[in-house]
Amino acid sequence: MDKDQLIAEIKKQLQEDLKAYAQPLANKIPFEQKEQLKDIHSEITTAIKENPWAAAGVAVVAGYLLGRLLHKRSND
Repeated sequence: MDKDQLIAEIKKQLQEDLKAYAQPLANKIPFEQKEQLKDIHSEITTAIKENPWAAAGVAVVAGYLLGRLLHKRSND
């Protein structure tokens, strides 16, 4: 088995494993919460389309804060 075949086989196995784990989780979410999530998704998408610069600003600030939290200082 060459390298490409091995990678393809590992990828296939991982995808099957992920499907096996994701399906039971999706079934555990109540219908009402799924509908709420769809509504929230729709509202966020609309807000981003109406205010793309504000959305970009929020993403930049969130990325900066996350980076600061995860960054290990060399002086510590």
